[in-house]
Amino acid sequence: MKVTAVVVRPDDGAVLVLPSGLPRVEVAEKPWFFDVEAPVRALRTQLGIEACVLVCLDDQPDATDYLMTVVGAVPDEARWVSDLDDPLVFAARKHLALPPDSPVTPAWTMPGWYAEAMPWMDTHLEAAGAPRTGLPVQVRSWGLSNVLRCPTAKGDVFFKALAHSTTIRPVRRDALPLLFAHEPLLLRELSDERPAAVPAPLAIDEKRAWMLLPDLGPALAHEPDLSLWVEAVKGHARLQRSYAGQADRLLAFGCVDRRLAVLNGEIDRLLGPNPATERLEPAERALLPRRAEQLREAIAELAAIGVPETLLHGDLHPRNVAVRDGRVLAFDWTDAAVSHPFLDLVTFAEQRSPTSQNPRLKDVYLAEWEEYATPAGLRRAFSLAEELGALHQTMTSLHLRDHVSDPGADAMVRGATSWLRRLIS
Repeated sequence: MKVTAVVVRPDDGAVLVLPSGLPRVEVAEKPWFFDVEAPVRALRTQLGIEACVLVCLDDQPDATDYLMTVVGAVPDEARWVSDLDDPLVFAARKHLALPPDSPVTPAWTMPGWYAEAMPWMDTHLEAAGAPRTGLPVQVRSWGLSNVLRCPTAKGDVFFKALAHSTTIRPVRRDALPLLFAHEPLLLRELSDERPAAVPAPLAIDEKRAWMLLPDLGPALAHEPDLSLWVEAVKGHARLQRSYAGQADRLLAFGCVDRRLAVLNGEIDRLLGPNPATERLEPAERALLPRRAEQLREAIAELAAIGVPETLLHGDLHPRNVAVRDGRVLAFDWTDAAVSHPFLDLVTFAEQRSPTSQNPRLKDVYLAEWEEYATPAGLRRAFSLAEELGALHQTMTSLHLRDHVSDPGADAMVRGATSWLRRLIS
C-alpha cells in the first residue's frame, strides 16, 4: 500500500518537501486508516522522517494519505516550503485553518497539541520513576482516540487521549449523543475499588480525558493456552457481578447508560430510516418491522430471567484483553456502559480467534451467574443476549458516526450496517 504524507512544521505550518516531492512510502499490508504505527514507522525507516499523524486526508483500497506533524528528525535533503500546489496540501491547509472548537475536530489533530501533551507525559512519567528514554511511537489515531507508546526506563507506557462528550463537538446540533465512557475517570475509580481487576492508570487528566497506562502485555488473541482464556471470562464475570445493583455508581464513574430499557427505546430509530438501513437491500429492509417486534419481546424475556444489569465493557474481544505473567486484564474501556452483562460475550467470540469460540468458555462464564437463574435460564439468557448484542453494537456505531469525520464516519455506518445484517440473518 502507498502512503503519502503532508508533513507540517508546528510553529509555522511549513510543508516538508523532498527532492521527489511530498513524502511517499510503501507499507506491506493495508492497515485500517487509524492503525498508524506501520505508516509512521515506514516514514521513519524509509525516509528518515519522524512524524505523527494528525488526521487521515483520504483512504482508498490501495493508498492512504495523512496530514502529519514533525516531532523529530528530517532528512538533510528535505526543505520546508510555505505552500505547494497540490490537492493534498490544499486539503491539509483546509483542516489546519479550522478554529479550535470546530465540530469533530479533536485537539490532537492540530500540530500544537504535542507541545502540551509531551510535557504532561514527561512530568508524570518522571513522577512515576519511569522517565522517557526516546520518542513516543504513535500506535492509533483518528477522531475517537490518539494512542502513543512511550519507551521508558521501566518499559513501555501507553499514553491515550480520547474523545468524550466534554471534549468533542458533534457534527450537527441534533446529533445523537456520544456513547463513549470517560475512560480515564472510569479506570481510576474501578482500579481503586477493584485492584488488579482492571488496568490502573499511572496518571490521568480528567478535564482533557488523557491517561497513562502501563504495558499490559501481548493480546490474548495470540495465546494458545486455554486456561488463560478461561481466566479471562471468569475474571470478567466476577468483576461484573461485583457491581450488580450499582448502576448509579457506575454512571457516576463515567459509564454510559445502555440498559435494556434504553435499548428498547432506541429500536425504532435503529431499525427505521437512518444511514445504515439505507445501505440495506430493499428485501432486507422489509424484514426490519417484524424484527423490531421480536427484539422487544427478547428484551422483555431477558429482563425477566433475573440476571442484573451491571458493568459492560462494550467492546470485549481477544485483542482488547492482554496477558502478562499469567495475569489477564481487559483494556480499552471507552465503550463501558451499564447494561446486561451477557452482551459482552457477543463480541468476545469471533471467527478470527478460534479459541474464543470454545464451548467451555461460555460454560465457565455462565457458571458465575448461577445465583441468579437456573442453568437452563442462563443458557436462554445467553441466546437472547446474542441477538440483542447486535442491536447494542448497531446503536454504538450509529451514535459514534456523528462525532467523527470521514473516513471514520463512513466506517461507523458500515459497521452499523454489518450488525444490522447480523440481526436479520
